[in-house]
Amino acid sequence: MALTGRLEGNERPGNKLAVIRSLHPSLTKAERKVADVVLEGDERILYGSITDLAERAGVGETSVLRFCRHVGYRGFQEFKLALAGELTASGREDERSETDAPATLYERTTRRNVRLIEETSSLLDGQVLDRVARLFREARRLVFFGVGSSGATAESAAHRYLRAGLPAEAVSEGHLGVVKASLLGEEDVMVVVTVSGSTRDAVDVARTAGERGAEVVCLTSFARSPVTRFAGTVLLCASREGPDEGSSLHAKIAQLHVLDLVFEAALAEMGERGRENLRRTAEAVSDKLY
Repeated sequence: MALTGRLEGNERPGNKLAVIRSLHPSLTKAERKVADVVLEGDERILYGSITDLAERAGVGETSVLRFCRHVGYRGFQEFKLALAGELTASGREDERSETDAPATLYERTTRRNVRLIEETSSLLDGQVLDRVARLFREARRLVFFGVGSSGATAESAAHRYLRAGLPAEAVSEGHLGVVKASLLGEEDVMVVVTVSGSTRDAVDVARTAGERGAEVVCLTSFARSPVTRFAGTVLLCASREGPDEGSSLHAKIAQLHVLDLVFEAALAEMGERGRENLRRTAEAVSDKLY
């Protein structure tokens, strides 16, 4: 039995969980396990991946998707978005308030961004960063891929690495990403940028690049997510991006911080050649400035 209508955000508070409770007897055994975890009201669901919820419930990701569809949603992200207002704690430190003075908002945002960078740094291993820097430096082709706002991160990274003389490029469209990945080989590196790790285009690109023998590096906020299964190396960045905060800038700050760390390591390995490339490329565009 499928729910006749989706649980829209303008329904009264509590309705979404109440509907799940009402449907509980009609769910399959695996779906009930997912429902039981959701009904605990743990806010971590909003910031986790579909893999996280599946592992907590002790079921497969397919069962999570079936549960979401059973209760009226097309997928996990849409389900999380519907639950966001209900499960988000009202006392959260970074929650916005209409009564906050501008200075308070600025201070809170600054603290949050600094905290994200610090948390991101704590997730990283220096030896792994060194290995990735070496991969980037030795790559025949270095392709950064991301869609949506992660595409903007990919573009920024490719521009930065290209200025140092590395063969970097960026792709931010799903079909083109798979085409590019299918043409890579063992001497190439594909860097997949995705906050959730659950974007279908990102998974397809990572899988295709890996099948072609390319080194796949994934930059994500979720170590256990669909895309990391196809990554040879995973670089984690902290994020508290809820389902109703898509394309948040603070998630991009964490992504760019990781890519900047790798850039500095690669530049150090390149020595004078890297510094000379930066000077030459800076001179090449100097006449573009007044």
